[in-house]
Amino acid sequence: MRHTAAPSRAERGLSLPVVMVIVLMTMLLAIGSARVTLFHELLIRNDADYQRAFEAAEAALLDAEMDIRGLGADGRRAAAEHFPSDASELADMLARLDGLPTGCRSGICRKRSGAQDFWNDPERLALMLADDTAARYGQYTGATAGASTHPLFAGQDSPDAWYWVEVLPYAGGQIALLAGYEGSAHMAAHAPDPQRPWIYRITALARGRKRGTEVVLQSIVTLRPQE
Repeated sequence: MRHTAAPSRAERGLSLPVVMVIVLMTMLLAIGSARVTLFHELLIRNDADYQRAFEAAEAALLDAEMDIRGLGADGRRAAAEHFPSDASELADMLARLDGLPTGCRSGICRKRSGAQDFWNDPERLALMLADDTAARYGQYTGATAGASTHPLFAGQDSPDAWYWVEVLPYAGGQIALLAGYEGSAHMAAHAPDPQRPWIYRITALARGRKRGTEVVLQSIVTLRPQE
């Protein structure tokens, strides 16, 4: 009859450290996997929040275009238009805006001077976001009421979106973003609408749910005589 030798005391003592090492490695792998999963989840959430703010900024651009054309969110012409319809109204508007610190009122601005990226200056941005300076999404088109509401703005937790419209000169068939208002006769000869020889630069800003999520978009609008 054969007998199996019992493991020595040294062999029995080695099994505990091996098991502990295996358990420790398993825990480290689990923690690493959890951290990677959490990191990916944060990336997805940040990207989703950015996309949400981006869509809100796009909606604000379209809302500003409707505002410029004097149209409501339902496509019908609004009762009152507050953008200039001729050179005389433009001159009056610029005279009023010249006396304001921001050069803007109710979302309508004269050409900005100095640094154009005011959204990167916290103090200046705070001034631009004032209720009497910026225009909120739907404020003048009624886009936040009834069936015309953009789905993104339908809930209680809707994003914040504002826009500002600069009235800029149109010169030589090019967008004179940095030019002055001189040479109106020359501008009128080349503008799509001689009665309104200017264009509009829209700046839209939207914020997401997360702190720091902010999107700024810009577009140019030129009206023709029939608009």
